[in-house]
Amino acid sequence: MRKSYKLAATLSTAFLLTACGGNGDSSDSASNNSEENTSEEQVVHYTAPTELSTMDTALITDINSSNYLGHVIEGLLRIDEEGNPVPAIAADEGVVSEDGLTYTYTLRDDAVWSNGDPVTSADFVYAAQKLVDPDTGASYSYLAETIENAPEIMAGEAEVSELGVTANGANEITFTLTQPTPYFEFLLAFTAFFPQNQTFVEEQGANYGTSSDALLANGPFTLENWDGTGLTWDLEKNDDYYAADEVSLDAVNVQVVKEPSTAVNLFEGGQTDNAHLTGEIVKQYADNENVVVQKKARTSYLEFNWDNDDLQNEKLREALGLVINTDDLVNTVLADGSTEIGGFLPADFVTSPTTDEDFTEEAGTFLSYDVERAQKLWDEAKIELGVDSISLSFVGDDDEKSKQISQYIQGQIQNNLPGISVELRNVPKKNRLALADSRDFDVLLTGWGADFADAINFMDLLYSDSAYNEGGYENAAYDALIDEAKTTNANNEEERWANLQEAHTLLTDDFAFIPLYQEAETQLRNPAVTDIIFHSVGVEFDLSRANVEN
Repeated sequence: MRKSYKLAATLSTAFLLTACGGNGDSSDSASNNSEENTSEEQVVHYTAPTELSTMDTALITDINSSNYLGHVIEGLLRIDEEGNPVPAIAADEGVVSEDGLTYTYTLRDDAVWSNGDPVTSADFVYAAQKLVDPDTGASYSYLAETIENAPEIMAGEAEVSELGVTANGANEITFTLTQPTPYFEFLLAFTAFFPQNQTFVEEQGANYGTSSDALLANGPFTLENWDGTGLTWDLEKNDDYYAADEVSLDAVNVQVVKEPSTAVNLFEGGQTDNAHLTGEIVKQYADNENVVVQKKARTSYLEFNWDNDDLQNEKLREALGLVINTDDLVNTVLADGSTEIGGFLPADFVTSPTTDEDFTEEAGTFLSYDVERAQKLWDEAKIELGVDSISLSFVGDDDEKSKQISQYIQGQIQNNLPGISVELRNVPKKNRLALADSRDFDVLLTGWGADFADAINFMDLLYSDSAYNEGGYENAAYDALIDEAKTTNANNEEERWANLQEAHTLLTDDFAFIPLYQEAETQLRNPAVTDIIFHSVGVEFDLSRANVEN
């Protein structure tokens, strides 16, 4: 498959479970967990950091919900252990035209929905049309912009039936593009392009995807016992899945645990097979034989609300970034394997098509910790703004990790920039997403994990009319460069790379965001649970081929 950039090996390969070595104080916890699975039943007890927001493929935006949706519904393609798109509901690799403008796939004839209906090409057409329908309000609709007539449909200037996604009978589908899209196969493996059963969806109406009863599965598991707001749900093996004989697990029982200390206690008590670790707890378990670390193509950053007149001041934005000691943040506050970043993209994600240099290396670093310069800039900003003090509403999630980060940043700003007060608003993720969408914040603690292996997946976020540009950043020159990378230079790897590098420079020159860290996740893991596949791009983990060793 032709790609714009070469996906770096350190992240394109699936992350298999590896222990950090040594014997910790709680090394007997694995044996406790193993005792829970001595029967022939294959059940994993898993913890999740946040609630599910929705299971509607067109509306889902957060990674936790996507992780579980990826176990319940499959698309035409899926991401394999090497990080490459391979056939799933598609019977084979499909046919791509020489000009890169048409993709045609034949569907496998043994794929069915959990209500017994066959999965057909019409299911993919319906889902694609729903994605671009302006009445849906799908944040990910922009991913379809190179499909024929999608921009016109999204603008309300054409009917959804005119979308260039065509069913050729029940088992063949063709996507017609207006320009080559080097990452299109990755899109077809992404949740936004998963199919929907039109009859069932329309029967459910607004309730579709809001509970396990309002969802159909065609993947390795069905979703059970989720009421739409609860902190527990189950994945149960789908016996009608076309590859059910490859699925060993009978069930995955999931519970949301936001406090790492609680998760650890559950793990040590043999009640769960994993526990997310952050901060001091990571240090306590550093030598535990059950610790595993997963590096992600995911960055965390602060986004500004550009409707705030004070934050229009460039010196203020720069000052806020300069007082955050990201070295201290990742090594003392988080201490979970996360690393500093100097820009918008993660390291080891994409490399230059001509030099193989990592995007982040070529882009360089900005906003290095410098309190003295920050204080000077704040003094100048106060004069320019005509104020002695300001108050900022700081919004983030309410899990323990987000709270720790929020409190640390609040302290760094208030202790180093007298006159700035930071009001913390840590809320459940679903609420945080709503606050972001309504631009009800001054500073937003947010982040992005790669949906597909291309730099545009990050750079698109701050395009002026992107649904993910929650703060309303606008720069006409930036938009023009992104447009050029996606149109004129879409098929010119070198020029496209130059467009994206130049666009990144504009972001840093504008101090359009504050980079925090590239995420890594540290967990305690029951070694009896084997063959979990981790991906750096898209759905983060795959339990569909996991086993419990009895």
